[in-house]
Amino acid sequence: MRILLTCHVRFASAMAWYTFHLARGLLKQGHDVWLSAKKDSPLAEWASREKIPGSHCRDYRSGSPTELWRSYRELTQTIREFKPDILNPHCPPGHTLLALANRGKLPLIRTVADPRPPKSHFVNRYLHERKTSGMIYSTASSLLRYDSVFNFTHTEEKVILPGLDLSLFPLVESGSLREKFNVPEDALFAAIVARMSPEKGQELLIEALALLAEETRRKIVVLLTGDDSKERRASDLEAHARSKGVLNSLRFADRQSDVRPLLNEIDLGIITSTRSEAVCRIALEFMAYKKPIISTDINILPEVVRNGVNGWCVSTTDPRAFANSLEDAVRNRAMLSRLGQQGHELLLNEFTVDKMTESTTSFYKRIIERNERAS
Repeated sequence: MRILLTCHVRFASAMAWYTFHLARGLLKQGHDVWLSAKKDSPLAEWASREKIPGSHCRDYRSGSPTELWRSYRELTQTIREFKPDILNPHCPPGHTLLALANRGKLPLIRTVADPRPPKSHFVNRYLHERKTSGMIYSTASSLLRYDSVFNFTHTEEKVILPGLDLSLFPLVESGSLREKFNVPEDALFAAIVARMSPEKGQELLIEALALLAEETRRKIVVLLTGDDSKERRASDLEAHARSKGVLNSLRFADRQSDVRPLLNEIDLGIITSTRSEAVCRIALEFMAYKKPIISTDINILPEVVRNGVNGWCVSTTDPRAFANSLEDAVRNRAMLSRLGQQGHELLLNEFTVDKMTESTTSFYKRIIERNERAS
């Protein structure tokens, strides 16, 4: 098949990550791919480094009519010259521009790897309900959000969970991070790998730690690593932890340029998000290194973190349940190895990039065949 992909996002977001790995997977399977990424974006850099064919000189999110016209012209020319079998935008502006450039001739499938709800207005309803052949969602929670807005009588839908490329996560040597962050040898070493923004919910961990008995809390050290955000900094979380009397159980570090040595060395992964997480690649990366997970129940997380299988999944509004999970992890250290191994098996069975790609191409073929029968 020949597949035209678009994903115009500014940051190294989950949407960009999902698109990039799908493009790599499609190329690996022998398909022809053309990818349009936003100019000067991380996705454009990744695609260029991997030599993924496409264009990275346009900005579909621009407020300039001239830039949008040039983007439209580029897409119409690409459709004419590349002759794709399927159009698969992964971003709202790409969806709109491809619908205009396509003029209804080719099957158009929108992929949603973003937790934001769709806008409900006439143009968006017409775009999704009448100009779109299929919808792919990275999580069942997004399918529910879109079904609450649109009436998909002519548009097929499919949840295709994200997949990790395990070749990027080989075994690594255990380092000296326990020593670096002053983690006692007998302590449970855990980590939250996320930027310090409110939707990542690190304060839930702080509230949970405060509910633990002091004897239990002394047996836990959690590293919080990630960039500061505009809304919140690591120093704000430090101050909050100090006010709750749990600062001794926490360590803080800037974002790790290579997170793999950390994932290899910790005993437990923690995810405290209260929003976002339409892909949650860090959960898959914890699983790649056989680490059990304590997570909240937002968006994709219940689909990845399963109680009693690879960890604990608790409510975003229940610090006591989170504290109980931490206590279980401390008291049942032998159980952690079993949960980690089961998580790795779950990853191999359901969350590989090969499985994601195979499910996507199968959906492509079904939509193409349906469109051919209708024409």
